[in-house]
Amino acid sequence: MEFSVASQIFEKFPDYCVGGVIAAGVDNKRASEISYQLLQTATDAARQKLGDTPIGEQPYIAAWREALRQAGIKPGEFPSSIEALAKRVARGDTLPDISPAVNISNAIAIQYLLPMGGHDLDQLTGGFGVRLAHEGDLFSPPEIREGDEGRVESVTPGEIIYADEAEVRTRRWVWRQGRKARVTPASQTIFFPIDGFASLNEADVRAAAEELAQLLTEHLGASCQTFFIDKAQPRVSWQINAGKPVLHDHKEKGSLAKVDVVVKSGRERDAIDRILTRAVADVVTREELEKKLRSGKQLRVKLGIDPTGPRIHIGRSVSLHKLRSFQELGHQIVLIIGSFTAMIGDASDKDATRPLLTREVVERNMERYKEQIGLILDLSKVEFRYNSEWFDKLTFADMMTQLMPRFTVAQMTERENFRERLRAGKPVSLQEIMYPIMQAYDSVMIDADIEIGGTDQLFNMMTGRQLQEMYGKPPQSILMNVMINGTDNRKMSTSQGNGIFINEEPRNQYGQVMSTVDEQIIPYFYSITRVPEEEIEAMQAEMEAGANPIVFKRKLAHSLVEMYHGTVAAEDAAEYFKRTISEGQRPEEIPEYQLPAGEMALRDLLVSVKLAESKSAAERLISQGGIYVDDQKATEPKGRIILKDGMVLKRGRNYARVRLM
Repeated sequence: MEFSVASQIFEKFPDYCVGGVIAAGVDNKRASEISYQLLQTATDAARQKLGDTPIGEQPYIAAWREALRQAGIKPGEFPSSIEALAKRVARGDTLPDISPAVNISNAIAIQYLLPMGGHDLDQLTGGFGVRLAHEGDLFSPPEIREGDEGRVESVTPGEIIYADEAEVRTRRWVWRQGRKARVTPASQTIFFPIDGFASLNEADVRAAAEELAQLLTEHLGASCQTFFIDKAQPRVSWQINAGKPVLHDHKEKGSLAKVDVVVKSGRERDAIDRILTRAVADVVTREELEKKLRSGKQLRVKLGIDPTGPRIHIGRSVSLHKLRSFQELGHQIVLIIGSFTAMIGDASDKDATRPLLTREVVERNMERYKEQIGLILDLSKVEFRYNSEWFDKLTFADMMTQLMPRFTVAQMTERENFRERLRAGKPVSLQEIMYPIMQAYDSVMIDADIEIGGTDQLFNMMTGRQLQEMYGKPPQSILMNVMINGTDNRKMSTSQGNGIFINEEPRNQYGQVMSTVDEQIIPYFYSITRVPEEEIEAMQAEMEAGANPIVFKRKLAHSLVEMYHGTVAAEDAAEYFKRTISEGQRPEEIPEYQLPAGEMALRDLLVSVKLAESKSAAERLISQGGIYVDDQKATEPKGRIILKDGMVLKRGRNYARVRLM
């Protein structure tokens, strides 16, 4: 495939240049939220950059206005795409969330104030380029009414256009793309041209292409090639080899020299590579963070913890294991204890307002958290900070003048779950809207270089980057961990009863792992154990070759129990599971509980013999078929039972025997 600029264009505009990106293998199903956050961040920065200066007086936009006039195009009626985009930004409009690839390209366009197109290469016919329109050229306008999908427009001969061999793709140079040219969520091979003028902004055109390629590669898994063409080198051609674009060598024809596909060196992956990839969903940005890590500087790595409950399940341990990797490299771990923010509660993954907690409850929960965190991190090297330290000192006037004016309601309500709740008519409280700003302020106060969190924390962490820059500080990098599901392959949640607590009794912990679905074995190994990646890859290969998953599930269960309770406990748990579950034997030693003779509610009985933490939890366990009384499954959540001496109750691998007083 080829892209070129016709000689007639350079005759009239000798300074014209086009840089761009050819992206293959674009996965538009990835990074939906992060791509939109990148767009929001670029929009906020551009809005400040534009300030009060009229759009038409911005140098890059003014240059396009003059060029369009010289081309016989009225810029007031047909403004360049970047002028139209900049006007929306300047007046405070929220840019639409179209698709990850388009979001990222719009972010780069507004960041550099350069016109940028996006063309689905799989929809193009033959060669493609910038030329003068011919008699008979047709254009499919993007705005159509239902039933009018086939409408086309005739293009005035001599008009500057982007076109392939079949149809005009963009009219009036950099004004408007047609409906057949646009990138959709299904687009996988995309061409992004970036228009400029060499004497004015060649450096920015080249930089924009490189940054766009980096982001498409990092977030959407694309293989990219960048290019730059001008009057001296007016065309570029390429082919897609093994899913990668390769530019052809046209040097002998006086055009563009070959640019080879960049291939990473064959060095072995080191600890930094593993930090950036193992159990990692995304990084903002990979290049930025890797540069920090290889600088040799001790970095301040932040994790915020709101102790809203007394126990930590393995889903929340993923971030702690990542912190341990940073700790082993000598970086300073800073744990922000939400002694203030936990009273409000983060709404990142919630579809309803969370209940408020008292400070006493938060502090009591935190004491138990420290014990559990110490099972993973070296607490002597952890800097604990309580955000009540600074929030207790902020007056309401301070909040009104120092924090709130820096963000808009529109920015905060762009959060995905807020949008869904608002569309559904569900309330979003003011304290929830303020939460991301308060989490961001934590980053400002501790000078965070990196913030760790799950993918549900992206909005909050990106807000931290913005606020740090507003305070004149370097923006933190962001590392998002994968979020693992629970034992039933649904989102891990204490309330759903599908979590495994890191301080769970060894035998029960082993059995809970054994109850997980097979699909979770490999993700669990990567996310919640310290087993070397090479061993995990070997196990995965064996499973894919047909090995029985139960073998590897036992290894997973043993690894987890051994990590938190030691080798002896892990071996005992494995033997106990084999004897009581695999072989169906009742354990020899069963805890006994003295109770008065008579009748009582089964849910109360389960709480009394410590097989359930609460009446509601007991009812849920009965409903799920997880409770047995003398080997008979209980079926009535609110049922009553007559107590018998020697009666045995069972929940999973846990037993209790009733002894009458």
